[in-house]
Amino acid sequence: MSPPIEFPDALLRATVVAIARRTAENPGLAGALQSVLELIDNDEAELALDHLARSVKYHRIPVLREEYDRLVAEAARLDSEDSLSETGLERLVIG
Repeated sequence: MSPPIEFPDALLRATVVAIARRTAENPGLAGALQSVLELIDNDEAELALDHLARSVKYHRIPVLREEYDRLVAEAARLDSEDSLSETGLERLVIG
């Protein structure tokens, strides 16, 4: 049996969904995170990663170490490491 086929941006989408679930008690974040998901769905992963990083910074959303590691992996895959470094996302990592 072959492994399931994953879409190229499945890891990014899963990470955004995890952050959205964890922060669901803050309705102000829902719109920003929904915009990120829409960018992913429209095959705009690089823009989505940048928008996510800026939203996390603006809203001061704590990011779990596991989530951050996934974002770093996606940034490397997309050759968009600057999206994370320019926003200083690592300072918001917890755990």
